[in-house]
Amino acid sequence: MFFNSLSVRKNIKVILWNVFLIFVVCYLVFHIFSGARGALSWTKLSREVSLLEKELKNLKEENEFLENKISLIRSDNLDLDLLEEQAHGILGFSEENDIIVLFPKN
Repeated sequence: MFFNSLSVRKNIKVILWNVFLIFVVCYLVFHIFSGARGALSWTKLSREVSLLEKELKNLKEENEFLENKISLIRSDNLDLDLLEEQAHGILGFSEENDIIVLFPKN
């Protein structure tokens, strides 16, 4: 009887230990794929980084265009045509021979 009870206790300990290890492995595998730093999150963040890099490129191009336009209006390098265009646009004035094309605002 004693031998049988000791054997059952060993079997229960082995079974519980195996169940615990299975749960630990399942937990780790789950978090490898879907955790905050898992494979799925990594692919999502990679796509987001790609989109943000494209947006940054577009913003840099726009910034370069605006800096070039500003440099043409500065007093040390004044482009009179651009200055006149800006004045007409801001003030809404036109000359007699100007053709005005109005576009609807969206």
